[in-house]
Amino acid sequence: MRGTRIAYVHYNCRCIDSRMPCCGVCHRPVPTNTRSETTMTRNKSLVAAVAFASLALGAQAARADLIIFANGSQVADDATNTFASFSGAVAGFNINVVSAAGVNAFGGSGELLDVGSLDISTSGSGTITLKIEETNLIGAGAAQAFQLAFSGLVNNASVSRSLYFDAANSGAESSLLGSVNGASGSFVAGPFALSGPYSLTEEITLTATGKGAKLSSDDSVSVPEPAVLSLLGAGLSVLGLARRRRTI
Repeated sequence: MRGTRIAYVHYNCRCIDSRMPCCGVCHRPVPTNTRSETTMTRNKSLVAAVAFASLALGAQAARADLIIFANGSQVADDATNTFASFSGAVAGFNINVVSAAGVNAFGGSGELLDVGSLDISTSGSGTITLKIEETNLIGAGAAQAFQLAFSGLVNNASVSRSLYFDAANSGAESSLLGSVNGASGSFVAGPFALSGPYSLTEEITLTATGKGAKLSSDDSVSVPEPAVLSLLGAGLSVLGLARRRRTI
């Protein structure tokens, strides 16, 4: 072991943990470089663990509250739930503009999400899917309903809209509130019991059926007015009565 310094370690001796000089009987030689390599390995493992934890925390902190996706890729976001917008080419489609205003843009008026400008066109064929995701929404009461309303123009294309709710606030499409096809329409879903923050996701799918396909529309997701809810309740009551008469 030429060139290697020797460090002596105590083994089962009364001089261990003592300030007295060692008796000299319990010495066993241990190469110093072996102990150094063990210490360095432990230090590297600790640094790697700290770095991984920092990356994980950073990823959580970077999550936005209002996000726009085009064919599965994030194209815009806003961490304040106020406004996000995107323009560009995606999969042969020209997204002239897609802009979304979040709940904080409306000052508690009941509006949750407004895709106020949506304009997409293509000279070819294919399908494009937009998703507008909004997290960290807070329920106004013990139970809450949702209304999706939209109007616009569609040329040489088919379009469908779906609205999803996630009580875990993860942005997942866990519960389908409703779907509708066409250029204009609306529906009301709920009410649902809310115990904490939740997320909403609107999915818009456009399929070109001919040259010059185009979609231009305005979408809105809101908490419906009490009058709308009462009409919905009355409609459900009529359906229930009709079913009873058929049974009789």
